[in-house]
Amino acid sequence: MLTVFLRSIITYIFLLFIMRLMGKRQLSELQPFEFVITLIVAELACIPMSDTSIPLSYGIIPMFTMFILHILITKLASKNHRFNRFLNGTPVVLISPKGIDHRLLDKLDMNVTDLLHALRAAGYFYPNQVAYAIMETNGTLSVLPKSAFAPATPEDLSVEVEDSEMPYPIICEGTFFADNLLLTGISEESVDDLLKKHDMRRKDVLLLTCDKQKEVYLQPYVGDAVIGEKICNE
Repeated sequence: MLTVFLRSIITYIFLLFIMRLMGKRQLSELQPFEFVITLIVAELACIPMSDTSIPLSYGIIPMFTMFILHILITKLASKNHRFNRFLNGTPVVLISPKGIDHRLLDKLDMNVTDLLHALRAAGYFYPNQVAYAIMETNGTLSVLPKSAFAPATPEDLSVEVEDSEMPYPIICEGTFFADNLLLTGISEESVDDLLKKHDMRRKDVLLLTCDKQKEVYLQPYVGDAVIGEKICNE
């Protein structure tokens, strides 16, 4: 029993290491060959964990081989356009100004209901709002709305706005991130003063963020959020 426990831990750590090296992607963003490799690696990880008569190396070595194969295929696909097109396919225009192309829907083994669902997920409930809808090689639908239905931007309205600033987490679920103080230009004392002002301690904070303009978002575990307040630096 202890052997199975230890083998499972070792396999998990190695599998986690391999998946981190392969990059961060959601399953919905994987290319077909990446999805296949992920399935194979998952199956290989199960073999030495479920059968103690099989040496642990019989699972680890094939997993490492799949990682090397993934790197080689990725590099080759990035250098060779034809190979990349063969491996991943090409984007398909399902909706154009001419309308919905049902032949391409059939080619992708999709129906109109699938297309309407994908459009709603993108925020468009009527096909006539869409100028182009493109099925990407990873299975996601990219939508370009018609100009009349596109969200208005400050540029469209001739309104000048300040550039958005990146907020950095200072406290997250009670944990204090001191390294981010340098990125925002605030001090630890000013953070404590802010919390004291609102009768809080660090462990009471669900989330505290601050940007370079020293504008904070403070959400306690209990109570309403404090939004838009400027932190006073000392």
